[in-house]
Amino acid sequence: MTEDLCYQTVSELSGQIASGDLSPVELTRSYLERAEELDSKLASIIILLPERAMADARAAEEEIQQGRIRGPLHGIPFGVKDLLDTKGIRTTWGSSIFANRVPDRDSAVIEKLMGAGGVLMAKLTMAEFAGGSLRSNLVEHPHNPWKLDRTTSGSSSGSGAATAAALLGFSIGSETGGSIMGPSASCGVSGVRPTYGRVSRYGCMALAWSLDKLGPMARSAEDCGLVLDAIAGYDSRDPRSSKSVFRFRRDPGPMTGRKVGLVRHEFDLIPEANRAVFDRALDVLEQAGVAFEDVELPDYPYSEVYNVTRNPEAGAFYKHLFNDKRIEGQFDSARRADFLAGSMLPASDYVTAQRIRQMMVHSADELLAPYSAIIAPSRGRGAGLIDGQQAPPTPRPATTEPPRRGASMTRMVNLTGLPGISIPCGFDGEEMPLGLHIAARAWDEQAALDIAMAFQKETDFHRQRPGLRE
Repeated sequence: MTEDLCYQTVSELSGQIASGDLSPVELTRSYLERAEELDSKLASIIILLPERAMADARAAEEEIQQGRIRGPLHGIPFGVKDLLDTKGIRTTWGSSIFANRVPDRDSAVIEKLMGAGGVLMAKLTMAEFAGGSLRSNLVEHPHNPWKLDRTTSGSSSGSGAATAAALLGFSIGSETGGSIMGPSASCGVSGVRPTYGRVSRYGCMALAWSLDKLGPMARSAEDCGLVLDAIAGYDSRDPRSSKSVFRFRRDPGPMTGRKVGLVRHEFDLIPEANRAVFDRALDVLEQAGVAFEDVELPDYPYSEVYNVTRNPEAGAFYKHLFNDKRIEGQFDSARRADFLAGSMLPASDYVTAQRIRQMMVHSADELLAPYSAIIAPSRGRGAGLIDGQQAPPTPRPATTEPPRRGASMTRMVNLTGLPGISIPCGFDGEEMPLGLHIAARAWDEQAALDIAMAFQKETDFHRQRPGLRE
């Protein structure tokens, strides 16, 4: 019964809590017991907070019994990637350098989730400084719940693994270049990357301030919408925070007549053995009424512009660490090299990259204008082995056209600040999750959520449970 309870969606749990059929204290105790039993296999949690969680749960239960229900997150345990400040609780940024850092403030996202009645249960494993790799140097390599010898993708590794294993009700991740989409797809959960500026980053570690975004990871698209509704909103403490309003609508409405752009060249790169999974997924949406049209991404040097944006911004933020003899040897050497090189990049290169990026924004807006969304694989192959031994990249199909310059939808939407969601759409031959990436116009997260919810009404991939197998 406890496993069945823990795998229910936020929407299902909140309904039972509001009706009095489920106690927040009972629910929190169930999640804590599950985390204490299973996380030794996963290494998804840096800091478990049993005393804080039970205190939050008792406070939520008392309010609910008095009829003061704050909303659908009231009494729901959650965890956050350990780059969000939590007052009086260690916030490590995934690094031993900051292993004992204790903030004196809560981040804006924590403030909002606590205001919604959420139960803070865990700080979750992340790559050191959210640099896109998998490893924290505070815990062992995080393990994928579907197969423990597989990766979780990075850098929101703990958020993906803990959510997939039902150690908590939902989690918060961050994305700079794909760190919500990747772990969501690899771990078989739903994850939303909001429009840049939708969610305040006050009290959040910076990797690249013109790219960083915070978003929910949960068991369903509907759950993601409920969480995004709680954390979105203007915050004067984040200068890039937008006054655009988001209000989640649970009913996706009919799909008939919705046009969606199909990024065909990315589907063509899926390994042959997995293509049938994606064909069936697209068939589900077509049968629901979605009209697909093939589209091509604007041809820009996305990877190059991303690197010339992220590395200098990260290099500027972390520059004070490069020559600090007190921490010599603690900073991941590859990360240090990237950030150090970025800090020395000529300003003219950075400015040129930003000029190209503005052209990308204009082109992406034009691409999406006729469509409710565009769609591509978020993960076309199952997660690889932790030791890096996996099949070589799939060769591109033979073509007479000149090669494209890294036209990845994930890179394009991150550079242009567009929202999207990754949802599980099936499994490969080794029973590892595969994912669909649905991206929408700026400030229209609802369009991506609608398509995802319509898909999940017709499928049960988001309800499958990993067996935590070796």
